[in-house]
Amino acid sequence: MTSMIKTAALIAALATPAAALAQAPAAQPAPAPVASAPAYPAIADFAAAVRSSNAYQAAARQIQTQYKAQIDAYNARSQPLQAELQRSAQEIRTLQQNNTAEATVNQRIQAFQTRQQAIQTELAPLAAPFERPLAYAEEQITARLDQATRNAMTAKRVNILIRPEAVAFAMPTSNITADITQQLNALVPTASIAVPANWQPGGQQAPAAAGRPATPATTPATPPRRNQGR
Repeated sequence: MTSMIKTAALIAALATPAAALAQAPAAQPAPAPVASAPAYPAIADFAAAVRSSNAYQAAARQIQTQYKAQIDAYNARSQPLQAELQRSAQEIRTLQQNNTAEATVNQRIQAFQTRQQAIQTELAPLAAPFERPLAYAEEQITARLDQATRNAMTAKRVNILIRPEAVAFAMPTSNITADITQQLNALVPTASIAVPANWQPGGQQAPAAAGRPATPATTPATPPRRNQGR
């Protein structure tokens, strides 16, 4: 998206021939150019635009149906593991609230992080069968995200586009995420989930924040921060 972020406003340069200026009466100033509607900055959530597109939503529904057995197996294993992490996280928060020795708390946090990584490694093969086709569909949509964004910016007369997390406050009318989604719907009506045998992710990737609606597993626990001293 670097090229898209650097997109500047299009400025129309109207040149007035010198001969025309020479023929104008000396006492009459040259007419001021007609002002066009001003361009303005806006915000957009690219991941949300992709997730909300018709092609992405249709692909997710197809995957939920076609890979139901794999998704159910993933959730059956994931849910108790996530509950385990949630309990461990709560235990660490309790130790911190009770002013437990820093070394003890940090040791528990390190054990938590080690266990979390082990769980992620265990679950990855279970998620791969349905995450791969979704990633393939997502890549097809994201390949047109730059053009969709440019089209939306032109239509809304936006000259600067900012990610929402970089803005303290913005009026709803300054958010063109839905406009980008509409452009994606026009550019990418459908996305295939039939992954070619030799396909590997790494081309036009979706934003890191993009979600996985085909994976209805619970949210992983977040490890508490380490103590920073008293």
